[in-house]
Amino acid sequence: MGLDVYAGTLARYYAGNWKTILQQWGEANGVKVHVVRAQEQTEETAPPEEIEQGVRAWRDGLTEALSQAITSAVLWQEDCDTTPYYTDKPDWTAVEALMLFVCCRVTGETLPATIRKDFVLAENKVYQHFMQTKEGPISLFDSDYWWLPIGDAFMFSGCLPTGDEKVFATVGALRQELENINALEWKADEKTILEWTNSEGYPDDGCVGKYGLQIEKEHQEYDTVSLAKLAFSVLWRAVRHSEQYGTLIIYDY
Repeated sequence: MGLDVYAGTLARYYAGNWKTILQQWGEANGVKVHVVRAQEQTEETAPPEEIEQGVRAWRDGLTEALSQAITSAVLWQEDCDTTPYYTDKPDWTAVEALMLFVCCRVTGETLPATIRKDFVLAENKVYQHFMQTKEGPISLFDSDYWWLPIGDAFMFSGCLPTGDEKVFATVGALRQELENINALEWKADEKTILEWTNSEGYPDDGCVGKYGLQIEKEHQEYDTVSLAKLAFSVLWRAVRHSEQYGTLIIYDY
């Protein structure tokens, strides 16, 4: 199952008025791309104006309920077609490489030089030890991968406009975590971090570029640090976009 990072309004997300990076690539290259998600929407999408109205009411009620925890001004846009969105595709292997990097650097264990395409983080002993011994929640590990455009750093449980329960975190929490990860070893400046989106990651064999979807036969193992830097860069870009435009960040899979 693939993984895309989406930074945009929730109204646009619900309306389906966005394209993954592979869909964009497909359109540019005359290739039909069909996206299958873990929870495929079966009901007919409501009109955009109804989606916007419902999401804005949910947003306003949620920020009111969180008013005691929010100390800074909140920029949170909600529309189906006006606020720009950002998306890219690190896939789960790169995201789990980043998480494994954190686990190893914090615990002092040796980071494997390579990571297999079929790597399962939950089965890794270093990850299990990290989860048992870490102090406090970390959104990259403990949330449901929904970050709301709030500058204060915290997590909480709540419901979406659809009624689905989620463990939310804030973009402020994600920024703080990314800064802490960068300080563990890389200490890279922002220019370098932004460049990693294009310079690091999956080998490019000319099929689908750096996205790693058509290279299973030739590549089964990847450079762990390179994949971790790719995921880090995509998340960093998502945070920048969220802070500029007031958008959520969501793992789409």
